[in-house]
Amino acid sequence: MIKVIDKSNNINLAEILSDFDANPFVCRIISLYMSYKPEYPFVDYWVVYNNDNKICGAIARNGSAFIVFADDLSCIDEVSQFMRVAGAESIICDGDISLKLYDFTEKTGFIMKMDKQSKVLPENFEIIKPELKETFKLIMKCSDDGFKAPVFEDFYVDVNHRIRHNTMRMVGIRTDNQLVSVGMTVAESKNSAVIGAVASNPNYRKLGYGSKIVSCLADELMKEGKTVYLHRDLKRNAHFYESLGFSDIGSWKEYYYKG
Repeated sequence: MIKVIDKSNNINLAEILSDFDANPFVCRIISLYMSYKPEYPFVDYWVVYNNDNKICGAIARNGSAFIVFADDLSCIDEVSQFMRVAGAESIICDGDISLKLYDFTEKTGFIMKMDKQSKVLPENFEIIKPELKETFKLIMKCSDDGFKAPVFEDFYVDVNHRIRHNTMRMVGIRTDNQLVSVGMTVAESKNSAVIGAVASNPNYRKLGYGSKIVSCLADELMKEGKTVYLHRDLKRNAHFYESLGFSDIGSWKEYYYKG
């Protein structure tokens, strides 16, 4: 059974999902909920219950992008049917979940978790809090087939809002009077965080900037007692993240509507 969470039923989604918070997809759902409560028209939240009326999953919608968490395979048929009528254009979930959808294509990669302290890095890089416009320009410069930058107006409003609600943070490194590397958390909850959007100017790569950015973010989060995750591409950056203390713990899957 799938129940909607809105202001009428007076349920705090972050609280009822707290037992599942050590999961990157629950972290994303809670982070979205902490940023945008159900009264915003472009978000919706649902909880999935099994036959014993126990929580076995959760779903969040941000526009036409959906996040799915499920810990009980018995609910997958129901979730699949729900997705088919909910207007989803993209869905991100655990790689072990096989949703039964039509006219969707799939992309997958690895979930990594930091399970040990990162290596000691040089201190000659000054970590700054970069401006959003400058960050977006760097992300645009690093866009390729595997990393597409969002529309600036959407990026600016969303990131600024999330930073103010403590569900996202951003760090950067400036040298030669320009921002050369940046990274952020794409989601944060009370106990977890997901690192993403790590980008370095192509002219300043292999100089340690990206390593310093990821190490700084991860160490800061771990000191706050948070479990640190990231999602990496199937064939990219494995050695880079392993050298910083991350290891593969599973896979992610993203569905895209082909229509």
